[in-house]
Amino acid sequence: MNYVIKHLIIYFGQHKARYTTVFIFMVIASILAVAPTYIIRLIIDAIVQKNLTTQILITYITFFALIIILAYLTEAIWTFFLFIGSYDIQKELRNDLMTHFLKMGAPFYHHFRTGDLITRSSDDVRVMGMTVGYGLMVFLNTSLYLTFIVLMMMVTVSWQLTLFALIPMPILVYFIFKWGSEVDAKFTEAQNSVSEMNNEVLEIIDGLRVVRAFGLEDSVSQKFDEKVLESRKQNDIVAEIDSRFMPLITIILAISYVFSFGLGAFFVAHHQISIGAMVSFQVYLTMIVWPMISAGDLVNTMQQGAASWRRINEVLKTDDNLELSGNLSLQKISTIAFINFHFKYDCNDRAVLNGLNLTVKSGQVIGVVGKTGSGKTTLLRQLGHRYPYSSEVPLINGQPLTSYSTTDLRKKIAEVPQEHTLFSRTIRENLLFGNSEASEKTLWQALEKACLADDIKRMKDGLETLVGEKGISLSGGQKQRLSLARAFLRNTSEILLLDDALSAVDAKTEQVIINNLKNQVSNKISFIISHRLSAITDADWIIVLDDGKIIQSGTHQSLIKESGWYQEQYHHQQIKEEK
Repeated sequence: MNYVIKHLIIYFGQHKARYTTVFIFMVIASILAVAPTYIIRLIIDAIVQKNLTTQILITYITFFALIIILAYLTEAIWTFFLFIGSYDIQKELRNDLMTHFLKMGAPFYHHFRTGDLITRSSDDVRVMGMTVGYGLMVFLNTSLYLTFIVLMMMVTVSWQLTLFALIPMPILVYFIFKWGSEVDAKFTEAQNSVSEMNNEVLEIIDGLRVVRAFGLEDSVSQKFDEKVLESRKQNDIVAEIDSRFMPLITIILAISYVFSFGLGAFFVAHHQISIGAMVSFQVYLTMIVWPMISAGDLVNTMQQGAASWRRINEVLKTDDNLELSGNLSLQKISTIAFINFHFKYDCNDRAVLNGLNLTVKSGQVIGVVGKTGSGKTTLLRQLGHRYPYSSEVPLINGQPLTSYSTTDLRKKIAEVPQEHTLFSRTIRENLLFGNSEASEKTLWQALEKACLADDIKRMKDGLETLVGEKGISLSGGQKQRLSLARAFLRNTSEILLLDDALSAVDAKTEQVIINNLKNQVSNKISFIISHRLSAITDADWIIVLDDGKIIQSGTHQSLIKESGWYQEQYHHQQIKEEK
């Protein structure tokens, strides 16, 4: 619990005015809450002493009504400001998490699964909001309200009777903190099981076509049931611990009632307290019920908050271990160079790129081909600094890539990866990711260059057509061409990376797009990875990768005359096309 309290104090310090207002009005509300009981005592004593007049009764009732009105107003004020804080911290945490997600490179997403990040960004953030809102309310109510009640019992009735009535309370405090620590551990396990369940849901939805194609619906359902049962089991344990608090509080309060009533009757009989004081004492003791019940809720809420904050903080503190970017401004790209470049992934001891040397000038188109697993995609990834460099760093204009501002570098790159990412919005909105200020005419020009304009015109809603999640309503070729059009719209970019971006279109459409691409990238550096050599025949330079090394390089015309992988692949593809 100390863990979350420490971080909440920092948060409260950042919003002093709000929480000072909450504290002041809660103190006033607590005083007003106990005042009516004292008025009841005065009325009862006046009745017993037979000196209650109409004037006195009206006066007491007037005070009673005023206190209720003021109590309502003060309660409304502190509640409003308190729960603003609850929603505010949720907003801040969600913004912090999203900002962190957008900054992180690929290694970060190898550490956390998507379902886990969703759970931490939703369920755990909600728990933190409850901790700041309901948790703080319970804490202040319990401490302030209970303090004023006990003071009234001791000062206006009898301090001996008060102490005697509170004898069973240490037992309650002991079990509250004992069981509270169990809640912390079990709630963390419960949240982890929810994360696992969310991961399973995402993977099933993502792979639904594969599941159906292989007829694995029953098997997948059974495995998901196991995840659901595990989540229910962990949450049942938390619920079982929570259920212990209320019966214990009821028993302890019942014992306090018995103790106080017995001793109170003795004091009344010996004229040490009045009947009105005895009645008010029992009312005060009844009022303790809420703070005592709240104490159990408080520990439970704070322990859950501590568990959730640790999970959120773990995400915010986890870095992607990418090299820090420099401060150099990147205005224009003249050259890109890989000098004796080596790279391997952290999870693999084998070098994926091995002693690679390549220099590219502005306006050049570079074709990258080779066997599957030869390092083609990794080359493009590391030009975009997706993973930490193993040793050497690519050079831009003769300077290490990491010397430049990450923002400047990303503005210069337009990429169409193997896995096309489309958002569940309209075609127009997906295109505008490439250039948010693009005009209608510019959008259609980009679609024409990507050979997608005719397809869009045939759609009922045109540019307003919803593509569905990950572009599910589009064919594979349409997804690729929409991604290409989006890349063409990125007018700030000077580097175009196409990773097998034409694999789902026919040869004729591919040739048209390649011709359009030449005009589009006359002043840009383009890297084109393709398994079909027809896509790179007009490239300025072609490199053939094998096991991370450049085994051949040259123009298309020179490579088809040179015995080796490129010549063999070219003749093989020519024979296939003739068939």
